[in-house]
Amino acid sequence: MDLSIEKNGAATVIRIQTTRVIYPLLPALAEKTRAEVERGARSLLLDLSAVSYIDSATIGCIMDIYRLAQEQGGALHILAPQARVETMLSMAGVHKIIPIFREEEEAVRAFATSSGKQ
Repeated sequence: MDLSIEKNGAATVIRIQTTRVIYPLLPALAEKTRAEVERGARSLLLDLSAVSYIDSATIGCIMDIYRLAQEQGGALHILAPQARVETMLSMAGVHKIIPIFREEEEAVRAFATSSGKQ
């Protein structure tokens, strides 16, 4: 899986550059995300802007990342999913649990707002 991890303020941005995110690729995403959380990352922003297709296992992996963040007192936001991906997330009800943002700076600011920091 082609992904990069970078910081934007207090947020850890996980940018997935693979267009089709399917089951065989998920262990790499899970392992790299877990490593970031173990290093102290609590505000995770999953950038899906380059992703045009996800399968049901990917939705499960995103929910696992959400639970991992929650267990450590953190949060997960999703950034800029393409229409087809957003439809899949909505059909699974993910949008009711994990906030979805169009703009990165808005998503980063939302972490500070949700934790009571301004």
